[in-house]
Amino acid sequence: MVVETPPQPLRSARLHELHGELLLLDDDELVNYAEAMMDPDSEKWQSSMRSKIDSMGDNQVWNLVDPPNGVRPIECKWIYKKKKDMDGNDHC
Repeated sequence: MVVETPPQPLRSARLHELHGELLLLDDDELVNYAEAMMDPDSEKWQSSMRSKIDSMGDNQVWNLVDPPNGVRPIECKWIYKKKKDMDGNDHC
């Protein structure tokens, strides 16, 4: 009788500290813009970000206005996640 073991969750090899808290990340996930620009696929990341920004502009996701005095604008964060196609190839 053969007993199959269930697949184990992926464990991160990289640890990052964020404001005193520990943040676990997957091995090939990028953390921020600087890492994305140092990545061999940086041109793909730039193209992907430009496409996303253009799409949001075309769909009128926001109106760009000057903030009122004393109001701090809401920040945003890019998530850099590589997607894989059916053959296992990475795509930004």
